[in-house]
Amino acid sequence: MGFEGIIGQELVLESLKRIVKSGEIGHAYLFSGPAGSGKKTLALLFAQALNCHNKLKRPCGQCLSCRRIASGNHPDLYILKPQGSSLKIGQLREIKDSLYLLSVEGGKKICIIYDAELMTLPAANSLLKILEEPPQDLVFLLLTARPWDLPATVVSRCTHFSLVPLAGEKMKAVLEKSNFAHSGEKDVIMALAGGNPGKGLEMASRGDWGKKYREALLLVDNIEHGPEENVFSRAEELARRDDLQEILDLLLLIYRDRLVRKLSGPGNELINSAARFNNNGSVESCAGTAKILIAEEQKTVFSLEKICRALLQLQEELQHNINLRLALEVLFLQMRGAV
Repeated sequence: MGFEGIIGQELVLESLKRIVKSGEIGHAYLFSGPAGSGKKTLALLFAQALNCHNKLKRPCGQCLSCRRIASGNHPDLYILKPQGSSLKIGQLREIKDSLYLLSVEGGKKICIIYDAELMTLPAANSLLKILEEPPQDLVFLLLTARPWDLPATVVSRCTHFSLVPLAGEKMKAVLEKSNFAHSGEKDVIMALAGGNPGKGLEMASRGDWGKKYREALLLVDNIEHGPEENVFSRAEELARRDDLQEILDLLLLIYRDRLVRKLSGPGNELINSAARFNNNGSVESCAGTAKILIAEEQKTVFSLEKICRALLQLQEELQHNINLRLALEVLFLQMRGAV
């Protein structure tokens, strides 16, 4: 695959193409963006382009150099990844002497550093010393989800490319290209992925999001319109679920859409309509849909905003040691309007 196989990130791609075409190659490039945004893919394509044997199309993806880089087995490619929770100075020291040797194949020596924000301060200082007096044909490609956690002195030595979320149609094109998701599921996946292609593809590969969305709708109906004991029984059940994060994502999507509908009027279609998705992607009515749409008229903007904030807070608290059952009970009581 060449640069043309990438969907979106047009500004970054054009810049990389100009760099390759001009032959004016810097010594350090920083690719930033959340996990799944395509940093690794772009870095490997750029590395291929810098060493591609095909002068007409770089990267061609077919020559020996491109294939070796794609597989991670090129003699002039070095990849550093964190060991445990950090990337240590010893890892840089292990390859430092090799970085100063001549290229084995006469092209560029490429060092890709994954999760660069996890470099220890000694490792970052060691990298900085190399960047201050770099070998002629050495290129560093730093990948990070948190560029603000990198030392400013390192960032200042890099050409920085920031990857942006994909717009709706481009995200849809990524999912269609994957052939994972049913047509009806794409809207849910697109909304949950937030323009992140890696996250969208990972979600699409895991199966029936139409079924998961219907389950979340039924949960809303069950909590809002069922007996109060449902609050406690469903909280106990969901606290044991491995996919709780996904359920909370879907609940947030449902309430966010209800809030949008409340603010913009019933004539506006929701991002994810409550009537959707059977297994082959065609539309079907979901039990509880009518009650939920009627409830939109009864709930105020304030109450919907309150539920959305509660969902966001609970998602954040999942990173810590909390009493899940109790937290879900409080959330469900808010969904009922009882607190």
